[in-house]
Amino acid sequence: MGNILNFYKVKDKYGNFSNFANFPVFIEDKVWPTTEHYFQASKFLDPDLKEKIRMLNSPMKAAKEGRKKTYPIRQDWELVKDKKMYDALNAKFLQHPELRTELIKTKDAILIEHTKNDSYWADGGDGSGLNKLGKLLMRVRDGLNCISENPDLILPPWIPFRDINENDMFWRMGLGEDYLYVWSRYYLALENKENYQKLFPEPKDWEGFYDN
Repeated sequence: MGNILNFYKVKDKYGNFSNFANFPVFIEDKVWPTTEHYFQASKFLDPDLKEKIRMLNSPMKAAKEGRKKTYPIRQDWELVKDKKMYDALNAKFLQHPELRTELIKTKDAILIEHTKNDSYWADGGDGSGLNKLGKLLMRVRDGLNCISENPDLILPPWIPFRDINENDMFWRMGLGEDYLYVWSRYYLALENKENYQKLFPEPKDWEGFYDN
């Protein structure tokens, strides 16, 4: 069994694991400022309400808005909330290479959101909580390791952005542009590009990408 790594506040060690950490994610054809924004908006089916939450300028405001009891939560929320959280976390750690590196470097550590403020997503402060967030992060880590255990590897863009069209200008002018810049610097510095291309062959929609 690995060692235990606690996280909670953004400014503390491993604060990047928090949903309040300032890392945007591209999900459902939109960029969400944080995973907290996406998760809170996912509670609802009303597109206007979802967009209202997405546009809020802080994860705390998104959390407060999503917890308002005057809004009608989707009836299947208890059934889908874990998956929505997993989708958000998976996107976050795939789409930000530095986060992927940080998570993989935790190796087999047990990740625990440590706070008395939550007994479902966290440990309840005394270990009695379910620690769902920590468990989902470890599941994401397992998935990343299945792709490659090399913490310094930067994945080609079609893996973290699997539902995007390479020529989508909205994506390319935002989060995608940042990712492509980091990826291109990494790729151009590789001594053996053929091995990388064999490991990550271009899908049909991205044919010719390595030649650009």
